[in-house]
Amino acid sequence: MTDNPLKGLNLTPPGEGFELWRHRNAGRLGTEGWSGLYWARRAHSGGYEIRAVLREGEAYSYAGGVFPGTTFERFYERVDPGGLGAGE
Repeated sequence: MTDNPLKGLNLTPPGEGFELWRHRNAGRLGTEGWSGLYWARRAHSGGYEIRAVLREGEAYSYAGGVFPGTTFERFYERVDPGGLGAGE
């Protein structure tokens, strides 16, 4: 496993309307190799449809369900894929 859980991630959105979100405590949870990143977009229900962020060459991003909007926003924050340093 790499020391940088962001290295080699595929940061291309899996579809229209998806934005990159990261768990607010991803760096402090101590889960080895977990980037804490998910693709998310608003669902018709008002929640967020989430999809996994995978490494380059690992199949396709898969659906993770729908989170209630307020819960998702409490634990996750929107991030800029260009500012993550995933290729380093």
